[in-house]
Amino acid sequence: MNVMDPNEKSSPGRAARSPKTTWQKEGGRVNPALLILSMCIVIQSFFIIFSQKSAQKNIGLNHIGNHLDGFARDENPLELQSIQSESLAEKRKLDLNPKRYINDFERHEDAIIATKIHGRNNLITLEQSLCLLHYAYNKRVLYNFIIFYTDDLDEKDMIQSRKIVYPANITFVKDSPPLQEVLISLPEERRQNLLTRCLEKNPNITLEDIDWWTYCPNSRINYNWQAEFRAWHIWRNPALAKYKYMLWIDSDGFSTRPWDRDPMAYLINNNLVVFAARFGGGKFGREEEHHRRIFKSFNTTICEAYEDKRVPHVVSKLGGEECFDKKIVNVHGYFYLTNLDFYRSDMVVNWAKNWIGDCYLCRNFDDQAAVTVPALILAPQKLWTMDAHNFSLGVFHNCEMDNQKVGGFLNLWKKGHRKLNITINFPEARANCEIKAGS
Repeated sequence: MNVMDPNEKSSPGRAARSPKTTWQKEGGRVNPALLILSMCIVIQSFFIIFSQKSAQKNIGLNHIGNHLDGFARDENPLELQSIQSESLAEKRKLDLNPKRYINDFERHEDAIIATKIHGRNNLITLEQSLCLLHYAYNKRVLYNFIIFYTDDLDEKDMIQSRKIVYPANITFVKDSPPLQEVLISLPEERRQNLLTRCLEKNPNITLEDIDWWTYCPNSRINYNWQAEFRAWHIWRNPALAKYKYMLWIDSDGFSTRPWDRDPMAYLINNNLVVFAARFGGGKFGREEEHHRRIFKSFNTTICEAYEDKRVPHVVSKLGGEECFDKKIVNVHGYFYLTNLDFYRSDMVVNWAKNWIGDCYLCRNFDDQAAVTVPALILAPQKLWTMDAHNFSLGVFHNCEMDNQKVGGFLNLWKKGHRKLNITINFPEARANCEIKAGS
């Protein structure tokens, strides 16, 4: 409805002239600046309404959307505000506009390589892995290392490892007090849960008898500890606080040739939260409790996850209790790269805590699922695998290399694999690395 100017009369047979609007100048011409401002307001209102309707469709994701800590299910999660705990925020300033592109084998100052050993019994394997990785990749980028360990090491052990990776450096970080100290300090429920499991294997065992080499019931406690550490405690370890990207390789992961591509650059340039060697490191969901812990953390669970050649990422489908019987594939845990800001965000750390729960040193809730689940729920578009992106880096682990069964490492290193037509052509490593582990 038009409103007449009170000083203007209408003529018979002629419609009253519309009053001059705020976006017109004298003489009836349009004010361009005000017109553009008005159009922006209209467009913004449209997108707000559209976003609200889209959010209503994602029942079960509404809870997640309020707590994503900067990693929503969108194409550019790092552009959103990332929330860390106050202590971490003090230690490093979040880069909300990360460099979008780096060249292969260009060093990124916020990247680190990490692994874990139990103690001195793992040194031969560790040093072999470090040496092979140095000549395959790290001599070109010189990323520093953090090596987590549980049992005491002496300074001589550390010096020898540092010599291998020089001029990169290694920081050794002890990841646990002595086990008996831990057991005494545990809440009663967690302590009793552990003792009950150990009694299944040895009916006469007492709490004082338990050490890192005790089987409780079907795997060693030190192995269970590395799984729990990597599932939960690693993400906010102070040693990692100043880094944004981490390349994890198990200490028994052995490089067999120089890498022709740079997985760290690929992770950063594609703004990923996980870049894993492959999708297929066992499954979670073998029991309903797995899904219950997922649902407790995210108000949804995973019904299906798979790779699809039509898209670059792992595809996930979410649901509720109807999916509590589904078995879901993990990313393999021996070699992957992660965005640490994602994994130390409040919601993901809360998930890791719920995943482990009261089951201290319990292998049933392992690190592979702990890494896989939040990525599949919060940022599946940012979970990619090397397999799907033609990264064939020749990393050996547990008698496999490039998804092929190749037998023991020592034999492969010396003779290759005739049936698979594999020959190890790595002269720089042969000249400089002492190969003793991997029978």
